[in-house]
Amino acid sequence: MNEESILDCLRDRDEAALAAIRESWGRPALALARRITGSEEDAEECVQDGLLAVWETVPPKQPESLGHYFTALVRNAALNCLRDSRRQKRGGGTVTEVFEELEYCASAKDDVEEAVAARLLAERINVFLGSLPRRERELFLRRYYDLEDLDTLAAAKGLSKAHASVLLFRTRKKLKAFLEKEELL
Repeated sequence: MNEESILDCLRDRDEAALAAIRESWGRPALALARRITGSEEDAEECVQDGLLAVWETVPPKQPESLGHYFTALVRNAALNCLRDSRRQKRGGGTVTEVFEELEYCASAKDDVEEAVAARLLAERINVFLGSLPRRERELFLRRYYDLEDLDTLAAAKGLSKAHASVLLFRTRKKLKAFLEKEELL
């Protein structure tokens, strides 16, 4: 079933749309959730949460890309799951490492101010990412949005782990300089 057909099914409240979403985008969404949560069971629950969120929000929302929309919902569910589990216990792993690497690039204050700052920050980061060469942009997104571990990312890009690490470090440095220039840090 193509994306437009799935959207039509969602508008008609036909549950076949959920099976089609899972068939089309379930595997990569599950893999992303697994990388974030570190648990097959939690990842599966995040995919289910993503499907429920699509069912509850489309319509009225009309996402440009249903696949990206669904994956973003699953990613958010996985991050929420991780936050909940971290409240109960402190742990390590790739996701913690990724957030620690980016920690010095951005911070916020109060809730409302934080939300406004986060939106502005996201817009400016998108501008920054658009200015990067393709390889640097892909490395950055796969590491900090898809939360891939460094070994997997380096292997996928045909780089040594050290080279990938250096490229990411330089990109983070550029990002920090860019955000300082934009007076966001």
